[in-house]
Amino acid sequence: MVSVILPNYNHAPYLRQRIESILNQTYQDFELIILDDCSPDNSKDVIEEYRSNSHISHIVYNETNSGSTFKQWKKGIELAQGEYIWIAESDDYAELTFLEKTMDSISKYNSVLCFALTTIVDKGDNTVMEQPTILPDLSMNINLFTENYLLYSNPICNASMVIFKKDAIAANLWNNIINFKYCGDWLLWGSFCGEGEVTVSEVKEYLNYFRTHSVNVSNKSEDRGLGILEGYKVSEIIAKRLHLKLDKEYSKNWYYKWQSYKLKFSYSNSVNKAILSMFIKESPMVAYYELKRLILRLITR
Repeated sequence: MVSVILPNYNHAPYLRQRIESILNQTYQDFELIILDDCSPDNSKDVIEEYRSNSHISHIVYNETNSGSTFKQWKKGIELAQGEYIWIAESDDYAELTFLEKTMDSISKYNSVLCFALTTIVDKGDNTVMEQPTILPDLSMNINLFTENYLLYSNPICNASMVIFKKDAIAANLWNNIINFKYCGDWLLWGSFCGEGEVTVSEVKEYLNYFRTHSVNVSNKSEDRGLGILEGYKVSEIIAKRLHLKLDKEYSKNWYYKWQSYKLKFSYSNSVNKAILSMFIKESPMVAYYELKRLILRLITR
């Protein structure tokens, strides 16, 4: 069985579409857990329309906002009875064959993690762009995937595109994940590395629709530098799990990523200072490259 976790906050306009795209899946062996994080809009009215549906095992309304998407994920997984988890974000939606095709892939390739291709849409369901495929083939060893794709970035752009095996997650991992404001999902995907011939697989069809808004959490978080401030910490955890050396090449890669993000997101001076301070403490080599650049710039003025 799949446990579908629907964490919602203030997405009443999209909730019916989201819930209908879950309840009408061609693969029907699932439970639906709806978690509302104290939404001030009319989300509760929409949710209550579905209370009698036999697929819905839990509806939980928080009396105060948790302040964390990842705390809601953790709560949902603790309630889940299924072997597999689908975190279906409340403003996204899916093709009705999403579960059928991802579960077929999981069965075929012995996957602990499977994702489908994603179409990014706007408020009116108009296509903004189609995300490119991630894997070169239909499956890959999970450790190879983690080292090659998750060490420096998170190519899984949206949790709604993913199905994963519940018992492949270490119970104590959530105590770490909920401390992140932005990169907790990246840490979750990177936690599946382990022993044996376990794989990650990809369904090469556009089955997930990821809704973007004019001002979204991702943009705000990147502007605050969390892609580097939290991303480096996630990368370090993953590297240690894979027993990789945090060598000069590793430091250079993070330095160049910082420089790229600095330009892309127009970091403020305070954000750059926070990042430099973090690297002085966590990775002095990265800080050294930045200080060297600043000194050279002063000399050549």
